[in-house]
Amino acid sequence: MNTCSLRLLTLQDVDALRAIEKRNFSAPWSGRQLQESLSQHQGLGMVTPSGTLFGYAFFLLVFQEAQLLNLVIDQPWQRQGYGRILLHEVITQASAQGAECLLLEVRISNEAALGLYRSAHFQPIGTRRGYYAAPTGTREDALVLRRSLTP
Repeated sequence: MNTCSLRLLTLQDVDALRAIEKRNFSAPWSGRQLQESLSQHQGLGMVTPSGTLFGYAFFLLVFQEAQLLNLVIDQPWQRQGYGRILLHEVITQASAQGAECLLLEVRISNEAALGLYRSAHFQPIGTRRGYYAAPTGTREDALVLRRSLTP
């Protein structure tokens, strides 16, 4: 694994975020959604030594509960441990800010993400029927996962 670093995301990252979204999702977040996330939520970016953004996560903290809104590693860097590093940093920051648990939704068909979350001790707590738009024009269920952040 190459050396990488984490940094806070800024509005200057919107174009890079949009490009990553388009390459990795059938229903990518719009530029407006990304701008709103940057102004309202906490965002972490994963960058190469040259400063190229190749992964990011957004999370929201409400009282003692954190919600992971989005976590993505761009395709050329997937399956190299970067998602695990980024998820660990979200967990660390949410916990340091007083969150007692971290919640997220994931497509039931996203086996790679489910494997990552299971290995990080997330437990299924429910299903959201028809939560995600599917490429076929139908809807796909989301599995709701939770991880305790307290000892």
